[in-house]
Amino acid sequence: MRSKVTTIVIVGSGFAGTILARALNARGQRVVLIERHTHPRFAIGESSTPLASICLERIAIEYDLPDLFALATYDRWNRELPGVGHGLKRGFSFYQHRPNHAFANSHRNEARLLVSASPDNEIADSHWLRSDVDQHLVRQATSEGVEFIDNCEVERAERRGNGWVLQMNRSGRPLQLDADFVVDATGGVPFLPADAKSEFNEFTIRPADSPGGKGVAPPDTGLIFGHFQGVKSFSDVADEASFLNPPYPEERAAVHHLLEEGWMYVLSFDNDLVSAGFVIDRTHSDSHHFLNAPPDEAWQALLSRYPTIERQFAASEPTRKLTSVPRIQRRRVSGAGSGWALLPHTFSFVSPMFSTGIAWSLIGVERLAGALSNDGNRRLWQLNEYDQMLQIEADHITSLVTPAYQFRQDFDAFVAWTQVYFAAASYHEVWQRLSDPPSEDGWRSVGFLGACDPILQRAKMEAADQLKTAYMDRDIKKTTRGLDFENLVGQLITDRNLAGLANPARNRMYPVDLPLLLRHGDMLGLSDEELRVRLPRIRGLS
Repeated sequence: MRSKVTTIVIVGSGFAGTILARALNARGQRVVLIERHTHPRFAIGESSTPLASICLERIAIEYDLPDLFALATYDRWNRELPGVGHGLKRGFSFYQHRPNHAFANSHRNEARLLVSASPDNEIADSHWLRSDVDQHLVRQATSEGVEFIDNCEVERAERRGNGWVLQMNRSGRPLQLDADFVVDATGGVPFLPADAKSEFNEFTIRPADSPGGKGVAPPDTGLIFGHFQGVKSFSDVADEASFLNPPYPEERAAVHHLLEEGWMYVLSFDNDLVSAGFVIDRTHSDSHHFLNAPPDEAWQALLSRYPTIERQFAASEPTRKLTSVPRIQRRRVSGAGSGWALLPHTFSFVSPMFSTGIAWSLIGVERLAGALSNDGNRRLWQLNEYDQMLQIEADHITSLVTPAYQFRQDFDAFVAWTQVYFAAASYHEVWQRLSDPPSEDGWRSVGFLGACDPILQRAKMEAADQLKTAYMDRDIKKTTRGLDFENLVGQLITDRNLAGLANPARNRMYPVDLPLLLRHGDMLGLSDEELRVRLPRIRGLS
């Protein structure tokens, strides 16, 4: 039975808020979408993953939104939405640098790691040019009947009965809007009341150094970022390094340059645009200088420390003014309540490391759309479940990312830890592709990246503890244990290792290995015959 029509206001018209608006509109709800700017407008959070594609396909099918299905793979996007900017993403590339030295790497790959996310370009992921993607989605939303108000700032949100009154300013003129339910999809500074003395203290933000529920404190980082044209290929300028036998085009990936000061991401679009940013560890002695200097000066100072990256960007020009954010981590106390909810990246943000953002946002959209399609006690129960999952998943993401920061200056330890993340990602991608949903709620009840997977959680905790012990032991004894780190992690992730990870014979280059997958149907609870019959699902839902 369709629930009664309510007015749902979604503040923030990024991809997640707009897809949620479209899904709810398709269920007959009255949706008003609020945006403080106007489209097209600049945004980051651009690197997709297979879990994002899988979720996007499910939303597209459930709510009959075919353009979302096209956005889920690089080949479909090229065919059906060629005017919406994007770039090919075949995997994850990592390179370790030393300050004031050119990037060096031999055939042993002591400073290079490549992990595939797809077997070919056809079903590959994409980097999303957010100005294009978000504008496309808003245009689709308005054509479908979603009410859209741009250039509108929410100045105050007040409870009134069971609903809300939003006091807004649109282009200098006051505007008031009544709402039965409010969704904060801004991903940034909250607009819901945050006075800890009031009944609304669930909207407050945790202290910056507050650990998650598992006691793991997140990284503490700032960001300097922008878009550039004229960026050279990294492999072309790294003439002192070996780039043998890549399993995919080396830089058609989410590129991570590991640095003493933090790390740098580089994402390439098909129109020769490059999105790049320095993620600065605020515990580094020079972080204050970088994050307080004018962004263009800090950018050049950082480039000058790494000669190969400096050559890569030597002839480039920013397409817009560079931006600096003093601290990017944030975490709210609660994610949902009676009459309100936050989308995942409004609730929490940890790091762009490993590209978790788009996928987690879409899973949040899928869950929240399901909850708001109901009413009464069922809606309240599902909102409570939604809040609990956000808490668990934010802690899980923190626990996956934090050791990567801790180990980033020791590439052997870093590579070993990444295998835990990639085991979690690859297992849950394949499981959702090939297996049947575990409950009547579909995949909405499954924790993101194995957040509720007891086998993975145990492997993750043991790997973190043992790697830290081995890392400290090696440092004390001044010995080289290199591949021992990978062997250690390989033993711990055995029951979730569908991708042949932590295998020294791979020489830190991991293609998608379908023959290996066919030998491990038992991990998915599938017989050999069931696995062979279902294997075409790897290429997308039909």
